[in-house]
Amino acid sequence: MFDLVLHHRYVNVEPHDLSGNSNCGYGTVSRGPGTEGAQTAAVFDGVGDRIYVPPSPSLTRPGGIRVDLVVNLEAFEQRRTLIEGYLSFAFGVEEDGSLGASVYRNLEWAGVQSIPGLVPLNTWVHVSFVYTDDGVMTLTLDGTVVAERYWRMGRADGAGWPFGVSIGAWPDGDKRLWKGRMEEVMFWRAA
Repeated sequence: MFDLVLHHRYVNVEPHDLSGNSNCGYGTVSRGPGTEGAQTAAVFDGVGDRIYVPPSPSLTRPGGIRVDLVVNLEAFEQRRTLIEGYLSFAFGVEEDGSLGASVYRNLEWAGVQSIPGLVPLNTWVHVSFVYTDDGVMTLTLDGTVVAERYWRMGRADGAGWPFGVSIGAWPDGDKRLWKGRMEEVMFWRAA
C-alpha cells in the first residue's frame, strides 16, 4: 500500500501539490503545450530549469517508492533526470534512451534499467518506477513492464536534507537536467 505524498500538474505558474501534503515546490520553468495541446506542461530547457521540493515529513520517511510521470523528452545527449529524492532514489532516462532507476539504502545504490532506445523523442509517454520494501524494482512505459529486478535492500531511505526532491535535475548541481516537457508528476511512499 502506498500513500500519495506529492502530485503536481503544471497548469499554474507555480507548482501546486494536489496530494494535500503541501509539497508544492519552487521553480522558474515556463509553460508549454501538454498532451491535449493546452498550456498544461512545464517546459525544461536542459540547462538550468528544475523544480525543487524542500524536505518535509512526508518526503523524508523511509519505505517503498512509486513515481509516475507524463513526459515528453526532446534530447538525449546525457543522462536526463525525471525525479530524484536526495540520497533516496533516482529515476531518469540514460543517454542511450533507456529508462533507469535506483534506490539508496545503507550507503549503497542498486538499480534497474531497460533496454537502450526504449524512450522515444518528442512523444508523450507515461513512465513509472516502483520499489517495494521486499526489494522488487519495476519500470513501466505506457503501462507495459519494461524492466524488473529483485534486490533485497529493505526500506529505501527518505529524501534527505537539505535537497529533498528535485524534478527535472540532479539535486545538488546543474547536472543531468531534463530537456523537454512534463505534464504530471505523482510520488508515493509506502504507507
